[in-house]
Amino acid sequence: MQKSIILFQSTHNVIKAERLCIQEKIACQAIPVPRSMSSDCGIALEINSEDRSKVEVILAENAIYGEFRSPLNP
Repeated sequence: MQKSIILFQSTHNVIKAERLCIQEKIACQAIPVPRSMSSDCGIALEINSEDRSKVEVILAENAIYGEFRSPLNP
């Protein structure tokens, strides 16, 4: 299963996004930002790629900015 990684500007946003995804029954996991990527925050959120559009909507509705990346194409 393909994964997507979401980079955030703060740990607060990672935690908030993770909480919202869990409420919506979307599998996610907070992970350290991979070395091949850079971020203002050292934590990223990993989701299944098939859930990306749902997560984009959730983040937009809650005014959370996240940058989506593929672990294969940082």
